[in-house]
Amino acid sequence: MENIKAPPLLDPSYRRKKLIAYLVRSLIAIALYWYFWSVSWVPYTLWIYIPINLIGLIMLTILPKFLEKKMQKAQAAMEDAQAVDIEAEEVNSEEIIQIEDTNNQQERN
Repeated sequence: MENIKAPPLLDPSYRRKKLIAYLVRSLIAIALYWYFWSVSWVPYTLWIYIPINLIGLIMLTILPKFLEKKMQKAQAAMEDAQAVDIEAEEVNSEEIIQIEDTNNQQERN
């Protein structure tokens, strides 16, 4: 489970770097839109740029929190499964001991 936490998407410093890069890209895009606004087709490109830009922002801010919650649920489910497996092994070992004891008693008789 520790290997799953290794992706850089969940690392706060990595997310901070990506957010700064996102802000720089957005500021450059705003400057370019301001400069080229008089070109007839440029305002129409905002219908494409804004949704793509918002998807990027969502992926940088909300997705890591969602993934963290999913990982915590998965880890809890794995721990529960391991606890059940350990309990099953204990029950099986107790049954084996009882069977061996009955076999030993039968051999003595």
